[in-house]
Amino acid sequence: MLNQQYEGHMIDGTFTSQAYMNMVAEMRQKTNIELNKAHLKNRLKTLKDHFAQCYDLFRGVGLSGFSWNSETKLFEATEDVKPDAIKWKTKPILNYNEIEELFAKDRATGVGTETAKEKYKRRSSTCSADYSIDDINDLLTGNTVNLESLNNDDDIQFVAATPSPQEASNSASEAKGKKRKCEEEEDINKGKKKKCEEEENINKKIMNSLENVANAIREGHAILKESNVILEKSRQRVYTEEEIYTGLETIGVDETKICEAHLFLVKHPESARAVFGCPVQIRKKILKELMNKQG
Repeated sequence: MLNQQYEGHMIDGTFTSQAYMNMVAEMRQKTNIELNKAHLKNRLKTLKDHFAQCYDLFRGVGLSGFSWNSETKLFEATEDVKPDAIKWKTKPILNYNEIEELFAKDRATGVGTETAKEKYKRRSSTCSADYSIDDINDLLTGNTVNLESLNNDDDIQFVAATPSPQEASNSASEAKGKKRKCEEEEDINKGKKKKCEEEENINKKIMNSLENVANAIREGHAILKESNVILEKSRQRVYTEEEIYTGLETIGVDETKICEAHLFLVKHPESARAVFGCPVQIRKKILKELMNKQG
């Protein structure tokens, strides 16, 4: 709400339709809750009602014996305060400064201001019926009462002040200016929205291109992997010296012949593949035949 007020979307204490649209969109994004304008208005009314009580206490309009503690966010009060106000000694008031910035102006022109009628009743109950020059000036300021009403034992008669042509013209110009400002802001917001949509389309195209490149790379890796498998299968196995010696021990070659057999297979890799590529039970026989053929 403060952001919308700073951006000029709060006129004469009332949020514009654009302000509600912006606040609903931001709340939906941050809370993942499907809020709407009605929900926001209900919450706004609750905040105002709670703030009215707190503000009157803070400014000393409502109850005496109270003081505000900015560290604890609580009101401190004497023991003889009214029972219906004692709750503020234990109930913290969060975000008081921010809410005051939003609503204090309205509150100051609302219940926080003593009207001419209230001044008349207060003075009648505490003073004599005679009025001083200062009292009369206070009551006549702004053309809110007439002189006849001061001598009337009944209630004060309120007279609606008629604005001058200049005042009416200024008000009309101000209203037009506010309307034009709102229209300009709406145009700006539409331009921002269009720009965001264009950027989003560009980002989608970039992402699609990157995805195509990634797919091509994945396909290339798959082809390379298959080629390596085929190449590995086509490559003839070459046994190391350690593998040959271990293999000869496994098939039980005599100690007197193992060195000769080892040197023979190391020198003839194709014979090593022939020996170790056949079943274990006939490897020794194959080895003997190969060595006899080679002399």
